[in-house]
Amino acid sequence: MTATLDRTASTIPSTTVPPSSSTAAEAGTRFRRRAAAATFFGAAAISMAGIVATPFEGKAGEAVYLKSLMDHPKQAMVAATLLHFGYLLFVPVAFVMARLARRGAKKLSYAGISLAVLGSGLSGLLFTDIYDLSIARHVGTTAGAPISEMQGVPYASLAVVAIALLSSLGLTLGLTLLAAAMRRARLAPVWPAIGVFVGFLTAFGAHTMLRSVIGFGLMLASVGYLGIKVLRMSDERFAYGSDPR
Repeated sequence: MTATLDRTASTIPSTTVPPSSSTAAEAGTRFRRRAAAATFFGAAAISMAGIVATPFEGKAGEAVYLKSLMDHPKQAMVAATLLHFGYLLFVPVAFVMARLARRGAKKLSYAGISLAVLGSGLSGLLFTDIYDLSIARHVGTTAGAPISEMQGVPYASLAVVAIALLSSLGLTLGLTLLAAAMRRARLAPVWPAIGVFVGFLTAFGAHTMLRSVIGFGLMLASVGYLGIKVLRMSDERFAYGSDPR
């Protein structure tokens, strides 16, 4: 009889213990959770500071863009440096979001982190602003425009699409999908995913501070809100992630 009961018990599938009733999270989880939330706040705050510091040209045109850099060289250097570190912090942000939502939204998490990794090189593209500033200061805005536009360079357009465009789109779409994954995993509302996407579309290709601040403000407010959600969740929830669906 005892052997029969043992065999019966062994056939009952094990269930995952929800974090609310599990034992306390391991030591250091609280620090990791707060550090993870800090990357959200840092990415949002530093990126917005870089946008505000940017000397916008006011209208389209390579020569106009170079003149804005040449007229405000120190401001341009500060803006490029801030944006570099702000964009760089989106990489750990993406990994935190993917890890938290991986059980409740596996496919969205995988797709989002793949695109975000593809866009992780976006911060390095800010160095081109420094090159453009050097071009403008040494050869002038008129002569420097075709150099900055890479006129006559073989496959220049292909490089712009493969490197610059895919980096910006990869990071933006990746963050959008990851925010959607957190919504599906019941860790956040839907509006941050919408905010990231709409904010990027608003700011993409902007030549004025107003449009850039509105677009990036919406995008970064969404990221900051997700950081608040991470900061306020329990250590057990942070260690475990979302519940399976």
